[in-house]
Amino acid sequence: MADSRHEDAHSSTDLLHLLTCPTCRSWAIGRLLDERRPDPDDTHEDLYAAMWARLDERTPELIEQLQERRDTVERLFQELVQALPDRRLGMVRQARFRSLGLLDRLVAESHARQLAEPGRAAELARLAVRLASLFGAGDEEAAAALPRAYCLGANARRLEGRPQAAEALFAKAARFLSGHVERAFYCRALALVRWEQGRADEAEALLQHAACLFACEGLDREVGACLTLLGLVLHEEGGQGDPLALLARGWTEMDREGRPLLALRGGLALAALLAQGGQGERARGLLRETWRLFAAVADAEEMVRVYWWEGRVLARLGEREEALHVLESVRRQLIAEPSPAEAALVSLDLALALAESGQVDEIEALAEALQSSFPTVPVMPLTAENLRAIAILARRGERRLREAGQATAVTLRRMVRACGLRLKPLPFA
Repeated sequence: MADSRHEDAHSSTDLLHLLTCPTCRSWAIGRLLDERRPDPDDTHEDLYAAMWARLDERTPELIEQLQERRDTVERLFQELVQALPDRRLGMVRQARFRSLGLLDRLVAESHARQLAEPGRAAELARLAVRLASLFGAGDEEAAAALPRAYCLGANARRLEGRPQAAEALFAKAARFLSGHVERAFYCRALALVRWEQGRADEAEALLQHAACLFACEGLDREVGACLTLLGLVLHEEGGQGDPLALLARGWTEMDREGRPLLALRGGLALAALLAQGGQGERARGLLRETWRLFAAVADAEEMVRVYWWEGRVLARLGEREEALHVLESVRRQLIAEPSPAEAALVSLDLALALAESGQVDEIEALAEALQSSFPTVPVMPLTAENLRAIAILARRGERRLREAGQATAVTLRRMVRACGLRLKPLPFA
């Protein structure tokens, strides 16, 4: 009896895949339609009614064929990825690898590996591009996979810190775009490169367009991700717009379990804005919600950035002792990496927290430590002067100290990018 239930569950899973996977669904529909000789008087409704009747009759057989097809795809995939890297592009040209199922597998695996192994993800995307191009312009499914593969390759290069390589792949992707979803995917991925280049206005426009395109297709979770990204851009730039409203909507609509790293960034930024706006209880509740996502962070360097955001929230909630401890720990780890740009920015957050806690005299030591840690980095002397300026304002009793610090942070980020210093790319795919 248990075996029977197991088989039923397995069959149900396979049937669900058959009906929901675009490639497998097209294959099954094609098989069913091909096996029925059409009557000239048949309507579309007649054809599909007959097709569903045959599906009901032949489900076990189709599922068995589907499993065989999936096993073949997996064997080809494993053979390809286990070959020497310089042989793979040549292998893809062989006729036995010309499979839409394999193309889907390469694209899906590239997407899955983006954050953990961007180099491997880029190679898989490159193989997908080569395979898709072998089908010819007449194959709509293969043609549709091309822009997605190019975009995945570009995003992987962004995550590796190679924006020029990403630019080249985006330029190739643009020639093959068709349909709302692929255009939205392209716009969102390109927006991240523009943001990291300091071209915030372009990033904002691209994210707004991507959100509209995803909304046209009813993809609310993707809209939520776009709104979260847009809120983060606006929050960082400190310009026009309402990042709080965008981050609040993004937090509600996005897939937090599926994209925990983005959810953490967005949730902590939202908590910081709520705390800054006097909504302490809401901010604390949101902070507790984000803690549940901490376990999803496997990358130690990314966790440092998460703690940095947490330190900002704690500072704005008035939890000064804990905030100082967290921000100082983050500062030390960023110096050790080394990440001079981010060490400078977290030092600014730490200086503000010291000023608000009445420990103004310690800011001078912070400025000196930053300069001595990175004596050859051009932006550090000016950063140290900005830290000392925070101390001067604090001694004068400046009431809008945090607003002054935020304006300084915007300027400092622009200087950092102008000097070519690298910030860790946003972990998003």
